[in-house]
Amino acid sequence: MKTSDTVSVLIPIKPEYVSIARLTVSGIASRAGFDIDTIEDIKVAISEVIGKIIEKCPSDDRLTVDFTQLKDGLSISFSLKEQNISELFNSESDRFALAIISSLMDEIDTTQKDSAFITLIKKLGKAV
Repeated sequence: MKTSDTVSVLIPIKPEYVSIARLTVSGIASRAGFDIDTIEDIKVAISEVIGKIIEKCPSDDRLTVDFTQLKDGLSISFSLKEQNISELFNSESDRFALAIISSLMDEIDTTQKDSAFITLIKKLGKAV
């Protein structure tokens, strides 16, 4: 995989499809040079994000997940149409999930335009 290569998956927002995103990131993170413990941390962070999306979004929607290998790490972007990001992490249990994600990833960015975007970044060589 070359620097800045992107792999995209479009999955239904249903629990049975979380494993597809986890398996995809596992392969990409391994090729990028992450160790097994860091890959497991990334998979947990992805599960937390998708879990909140499943909880808060209608199940007939679809989620686009873009995995981009960066020069110094990995970027994972979640794209939702017609969803307000502030609704995903507004309760106490939601904020706990966000704290877990923050502790496992190096950067979290949320953007609200026509679609909602959540981007997680994990850098190579940085310990959790």
